[in-house]
Amino acid sequence: MIFKSLTLENFRVFEGVHHVDLSVKDGEPIILFGGLNGSGKTSILTAIRLALFGKSSLDNVKTKKEYEEELRGFIHKSNDRQCDHSSVQLQLLYSKLGMDYEYQITRYWGCDRGALNEEITIQENGRILSELDSIQAQSFLNDLIPPGVADLFFFDGEKIKNMADDEDGHVLIEALKKLVGIDLIDRAIHDTGVILRKNKKIEISKSKRQEIDNMELKLNSIENEVENKSLEYESNCLTPKAELEVKLQKAQRKLDESGGAWAKGRDSLIKDQKVLESQRSELDQNINELMRGDVVFSLAPTFMEKLNKQLVVDLSVIQSKEFNEQLDSKVKDVKGIGTTELSKLVSQLKYNISKEPKNNISSYQFHEFESTVNNSKKSKDLLKKMLHKYEVLETEIDNLGLNISRAPDESQLEGLFKNINKIALEIEKLNLHGASIKVEIESLLNEGIRITHTLERSYKDLQGNMTTENISNSANKVIDAMTSLSDNLIQSKVSQLESEFNKVFKRLTRKDDMAYQAKIDRINFMIDLVDKNGIKVNKKLISSGEKQIYALAMLEALGKTSGKDLPFIIDTPLGRLDSNHRSKLVNNFFPVIGEQVIILSTDTEVDEKFYKDLDPFVKTAYEIKYKDGNNSSTVTEGYFWNQENQESECELST
Repeated sequence: MIFKSLTLENFRVFEGVHHVDLSVKDGEPIILFGGLNGSGKTSILTAIRLALFGKSSLDNVKTKKEYEEELRGFIHKSNDRQCDHSSVQLQLLYSKLGMDYEYQITRYWGCDRGALNEEITIQENGRILSELDSIQAQSFLNDLIPPGVADLFFFDGEKIKNMADDEDGHVLIEALKKLVGIDLIDRAIHDTGVILRKNKKIEISKSKRQEIDNMELKLNSIENEVENKSLEYESNCLTPKAELEVKLQKAQRKLDESGGAWAKGRDSLIKDQKVLESQRSELDQNINELMRGDVVFSLAPTFMEKLNKQLVVDLSVIQSKEFNEQLDSKVKDVKGIGTTELSKLVSQLKYNISKEPKNNISSYQFHEFESTVNNSKKSKDLLKKMLHKYEVLETEIDNLGLNISRAPDESQLEGLFKNINKIALEIEKLNLHGASIKVEIESLLNEGIRITHTLERSYKDLQGNMTTENISNSANKVIDAMTSLSDNLIQSKVSQLESEFNKVFKRLTRKDDMAYQAKIDRINFMIDLVDKNGIKVNKKLISSGEKQIYALAMLEALGKTSGKDLPFIIDTPLGRLDSNHRSKLVNNFFPVIGEQVIILSTDTEVDEKFYKDLDPFVKTAYEIKYKDGNNSSTVTEGYFWNQENQESECELST
């Protein structure tokens, strides 16, 4: 599931209509909202939850009257006027049974003569689902995104703190119940208990009694099936899988000790060596060709300098002689001037040549010589670069040769490779078998919930002469069956949660001494952390930052264990973290936890440094600005320090 956009109208601090694009793309899964405390960051999360879940999105709201009071409070109040209506609209993409759907959910409420009216509209691929009334529409959304499961993906700083400080396992057990839908069973147990407390005599027909008896038997049968499936999952999947994973680790260690790590890349090393040798051969030819050219002149710079000076002198003498000769030839053509005067003039014009040139050189040849000298200097620089590259290639080829010599041929390790592949294949088969069992358990759970609700309705509609004692006996059987069903389903998820948590926690704390693993008690659900030596860690001694890393890892693990693919929304996630722990989240948490991650942060949590680190993964950043003058906030593209973008972007409101 991906959220495409969110539109707010007169919602809390947002006056008017505000449309926010939430779309993401591969490699840029993050939508970042920045705002000072009180600017309206939390309103974004509240609006999304309200659009999806209505009354159940609000904690401690039980009655319709309380819900209506909350909705009235959500309507924007400015300094100069009171708005009479508000709405939130959420667009999202959802995949179901291999088909892609686009939904637009609009929840509108307004005051009319003191009364508050709420409307909910759902569009599926552009078609309004007009056949759904308000109750059916909410039920449709709850099936689309179960509220309990959504709580595992939408969380704020308070929820992170509660998970971090969970000493007795209460927070975890509640999360596990939501994970497998057991909060619905608990609600059914509570409703059945209400029936028990009514203590009134009722009558029942034989057919109705038989119908209830059959449902009770069916519920008891489901309980037994779930218990058997859980035992099957434990004995036929989890236990053998754990044994195989130990075998796999041993086999991999043996492979590494036998040079397997080198052998895995031997063919690649040989291929790389051939490429480098080809480059060296080509470079060798280029060097030889260069040596046959004018580069040799650069090898005797002193000689070339002297030669250049001599050639300059020689060229000057030759040019002077040529001038004198040309002057003599012209004198013969001159008539009418006295011989003495002419001879005197010619003597004054002629160059005085004291010695003969050592080299007979023309102007053209001298320019060619100069060009050759200049080119030889460039060739010398090129030769230096080639020789340096040649040395680098030689070193790389030698290193590759050394690594290849260390690596045994893969045929020598064929048996070890086959054994590892065999174990890995067996583990994969167990994973598939386990997944199949979990699907069966979830199907049984859904059937149990359906029967429970049917029984609840039957008890309310009873007509006949059934006594209070009979009602109590039947209802207690239902409660016992549902409680047992609840316990079995939780147990089936604990091992998977442990595995997911350890993977996430390892990713968040890699290259760190904080290398803990979680062990969840199957009875009281208290979590113990053990270090890499298997020693239990006193959680009270862990810093608040480490506890928050632990809490975020557990929340991500719960989301992954749910099997759902929802966007993560995290409000004020970094308040208790130091810079070192924040860096771990920026690099190893936010960019990888899901296809879409919406972060609501202050300027002190995602400051300029962390914004720069996070920026490559951010599709769009928004800043929420509160205006004291009219008691409202606006949403603008850009972030606190991205001033140029902020100035150029239009305000995303009308």
